[in-house]
Amino acid sequence: MKVSKIENNANIGIALEKRDNDMMSSTNTQADSNTSALETLKLFRIIFKSATRHFHEIEKIAGIGGASLWALAEIAENKNLTVSGLAKAMSVHQSTVSNLIEKLETGGYVTRTRSVDDRRIVFLTMTDQGHGVLAKAPPPYRGILPDALMRLSPETLAELNHHLSELVSNMELKQDSSAYEPLGGT
Repeated sequence: MKVSKIENNANIGIALEKRDNDMMSSTNTQADSNTSALETLKLFRIIFKSATRHFHEIEKIAGIGGASLWALAEIAENKNLTVSGLAKAMSVHQSTVSNLIEKLETGGYVTRTRSVDDRRIVFLTMTDQGHGVLAKAPPPYRGILPDALMRLSPETLAELNHHLSELVSNMELKQDSSAYEPLGGT
């Protein structure tokens, strides 16, 4: 079966048009992806700037950092809270909380009391000065980002966690060790 030159040119034309459409589609897909990435970047900027501004506001009004305020709030809400319990509540290393409590105790905001039954256990109690700082500080005491995350549904949190884990895995340089460091200044 012989294909005429006209038919052959038509087939080539169709093939070239399909290729051009595929390339444009690919280019449009890449452009859409870049636009989406930049829109997502804007959302991250809003999150980080908002959290940073809230921490600055806390420090200006209350005179302590965001992590310290969160610690005070946890101590106020939980009777017989221990150092390890506070570390778990704030999702930070126990050594980080120990340093934080040291500063809060030196500042007169909290006291440490050893358990009568087990001297290894240390309970944290807020002083009147600590209550005063908490009373004048702007909520949310945990910070706006942890507060917003804690108000999301379990399903939304699971999906967000999945996508953020994927994002972190795609980052060439990452600070995995910072996962257990507080966001706000101590």
